[in-house]
This record gives sequence, structure tokens and C-alpha cells, in this order.
Amino acid sequence: MRTTTVRAARWVTMCVLATGLLLGAQAATFGGQAGAASSGGVLTIGQDLSGSINPIEFDPIQFNSAACCFSYDWPIYAGLLRETTSGAYVPDLASSVSIPNSTTIDITMRSGLVYSNGTPLDAAAVKAGYERNLTNPNAGAENAAFLALSSIDVTGPETLVLHFSSAVASSFYPLLADQESFMAITTGPSNGPPNTNVIGAGPFVLKSYIPGEKIILVKNPKYWDAKAIPTSGVTFINVPTGPQQLNALESGLVDLEGIPNADLGNLKSLTSLQTNSTYPDANYSFVPVCKSSGPLANLKVRQAMNYALNRVAINNALFFGKGEPAWSIFPIGANYDDKSLTNYYAYNLTKAKQLLAEAGYPHGFSTTLMALPEAGNDQLATVLQAQWKQIGINVQIVQSSNYVTDLYQDHKAAMGLNPSGLPGIEKLTTQFVPGSIGDICNYSNPTLNSITNQIQALPPTSPKLKSEWIAAQDFIIKNALGFYVVYAPNVEGASKSVKNLQIVPYVGGPINFWVTSVSG
Repeated sequence: MRTTTVRAARWVTMCVLATGLLLGAQAATFGGQAGAASSGGVLTIGQDLSGSINPIEFDPIQFNSAACCFSYDWPIYAGLLRETTSGAYVPDLASSVSIPNSTTIDITMRSGLVYSNGTPLDAAAVKAGYERNLTNPNAGAENAAFLALSSIDVTGPETLVLHFSSAVASSFYPLLADQESFMAITTGPSNGPPNTNVIGAGPFVLKSYIPGEKIILVKNPKYWDAKAIPTSGVTFINVPTGPQQLNALESGLVDLEGIPNADLGNLKSLTSLQTNSTYPDANYSFVPVCKSSGPLANLKVRQAMNYALNRVAINNALFFGKGEPAWSIFPIGANYDDKSLTNYYAYNLTKAKQLLAEAGYPHGFSTTLMALPEAGNDQLATVLQAQWKQIGINVQIVQSSNYVTDLYQDHKAAMGLNPSGLPGIEKLTTQFVPGSIGDICNYSNPTLNSITNQIQALPPTSPKLKSEWIAAQDFIIKNALGFYVVYAPNVEGASKSVKNLQIVPYVGGPINFWVTSVSG
């Protein structure tokens, strides 16, 4: 499974978010998708456990980046809601959720919930869990909307109300299915990082962790919907990103693994494998840019660099034409796609050189780029380097052993290169609005800040929401706040022993544990 330093696709298909509308009506059908499933085999999943991209963490208050550990931690904790393969959200640990206004969320927990050791998980425990998660000292590990959680009222044994200091209730809604809502309790003194003396109430329990080798999870019989989970356990095996991923599948080392972009062209010949593709709206390669000083602070320079990118050629070369040029922060055909931006920065070296000259750099300049250390990403970095060289910009590629710290905190390069972006409102709040570690060099603009606030305050059913998203995209693209390169498919490969392969559209996982199984 792929890993990422940034939150990936969890954009809300929130048909149930109209003011005061309860989600609980879906609860009756949620728990039985696979029927009364018997325990099957143990599913083995390839995962980069080296810590080179993100340190391995099991305790929510030690997470050091957004979605650092989602694929192997979600099975331990679950969420109050759960994202499905369609992108919709259904009840999980909570039985119902409603949003009465933009600063309030009402939650009803399932009756009789317990942690894996039998400790009750009631409304008071959820309050304690949220308050514990808020103590995470790592800047940027939690979504900005979570940090607006100002108070929690326990109104009954299984009911509570979340209050926010700003109008972010709609933005917080998908976090009910994410790491901000991982309810954890300790079983002993911290023995980390990674701290393994923590437990949750999810469908699986952490049995053991061998650093750099494997994470072993076993089925949690106390999970409220345990009978519907068809696997007896999940083992994550260390498989570094790159050619090893496909090799691990072909050799039978793992049952399930992400297919690197470089290997997409080989899939037709691999009849022993099955694949599942999802297309999250955050699955795009983009270049965050420090715009506080130097040539990159000049708008015309950034526009010139955009015109120098041959996105169509990149898609054909790196993704075998299976991706899509990224003209904006949403893919073509998405709900908030701004059609006027398609081909806005169509490849034009003449125009790029003209803009550079107007900016005062007729002979170009030198700058630096740091790519998240993945094989495909390194390849894309060299392509960008070559394309910008054509207009006289010399890009030095800077290596990193800790991408998040080196780029976003210590600014050891003027630009980064991320193999995936951000979903929904996080396309704005964690990149271009102050307060998030992802806002490189603390960019801030009152116009974009105001648009972002409007989007956060509007309910998903508002007819004004699309026009605000259009305004945000126009501002971001026309001001060249970053370089959006290409959307890539998220392809997972599996052996034929895996049944009913379904992947939730969230880069890094997880699989749909309610229907996917493996022969025992």
C-alpha cells in the first residue's frame, strides 16, 4: 500500500450533511455488508516500514504528520464514522451524527462499545480521547479544523456535543473517520516512540511490531461488528517503495501491494494478479513553492515555470497515459472542476521565456527542489529539472532523509515534490492558509483566506459552495501558488487468493475489511 506525508482522498460525499439531518438511519444496514462472515486467512500487505518517509507510530499523540500511519492504525482504532469505497461516510463507532449549525456536531455512540481490553467506550471516553489527541505536540499532525475544537459536552451516557471556535463543523465531519478521531487508551507506560502500549476499539488489535520488518494485527472479537470481518488478521510486511513492490506481489511475499507508477505498463502481462484502481481527487503530483523571497517570490517567474511544464508528455511518459494533466486543484469532471482552467498553462516555451525576461531573469536562475524519497517521485523530479532547464532555470535536486522536517520546517529547498495532494478543504487549509506545517514559508493572502473561510462555513448543500471553490481555484492557479503536474490513478495489485478486492479511496489504504478476504 502506498504511504504519504499528506492527507489524501477523503473528500466528503456528504449527502447526509444538511442542517440537522441525522446519519443514524444508515446504521441498520452498515454492519452487515458481508453477512455473518467467518474468520478467513491472514491478509498480508506490503508497506514501507523503514521510517524513511514517516516514522512508524501507533499512538495518536505521537503522530508527526497528517495521515502518517493511517493504513495500519485505522484497523486498530476505527473511527466514529467510516469512509466507504464510494467515498461516502457511514456510522462506525458512532451510531449517528448530525450538524445542527456550522460550529456544532452532535454525536450518538453505539451502546455497549468497549476497547479491545473491555474498557467501556462511552461518550465520556470519547471526550477523553479527543482531549488526549489534542495534546499531540507535533505541529501539523492534526487538521486545522480539529484544532478549532473548543469544548465537548457529554449530554448522556452515549451522547456528546462538539463545539468549535469557528465555523468548521462541515470541514471537521470527515475527520470523524480519520486519525483525529482515533480513540486510544494506554495499557502501560509509554515505551516509544513508537508507543505500543496503546489500544483502540477497531476491528483488529496490535499483536506485535518488529521494527523495519512487520506489523502483526489480529482480529478483535470485542469490535462491535466483528462478525462481519472475514479475515482473522492482517500482517504488514516491509516492502520499500519502488520495484520491490511488484516483486513482492509476483513472488507471493504479500497478498496486496500498491503498484508503482513505473510498473503500470507491465500489468497487462501479469495474468497472475488482479488490480483495483481508484481515482482520489487528491492523487496528484504537485510542487509546493516557498514564495517568501528570491526569484520564486515573483509571480511572473512562477507563471513562466508553469508554462514550461509539458504535462501531457509527463502523463504519457510516467503514467502510460493512464493519468490526467493537472490544470487545477480538482480533476476534470469533479464536482468543483473549474473548466475555464483546463489548458490554462498549456505548454508554451516562448511565453515562458518572455515572462522570465519580464521578471528580470532573461538568462534564468538557479534554485532547489526536494522530492519526497520515492522511486517514481525521483523520476518525476528529474523530468521537471530537464523541462525547466529549457528556459534557463537550473534546478538542483536536494536529497532528504526526513522530508517533512527538511522541507516544511527547515526549508532546506525552495520547492518540494509531493506524489499526492490533499482532499477537499485541505487543498486550501493545509497549503495556503497560515497555521499548518504544509503552508510552506507561511504564505498568507487575505483574499484567499476569506474565500477559504467562506467554504468552511457553507454547508455542502449550499448552491454558493461551487462558486466559492471556483474563486479559490482561479486565485491559486492564476497566482501560480504551486505547480500542479498530473493526476495519477491509485492502483493496488493483489494475488488471485484475495477475494472481493475493494480499496477505500484514501491514499495509503485501507482496504474494505468488510468484504475483502484471503483464502485461509
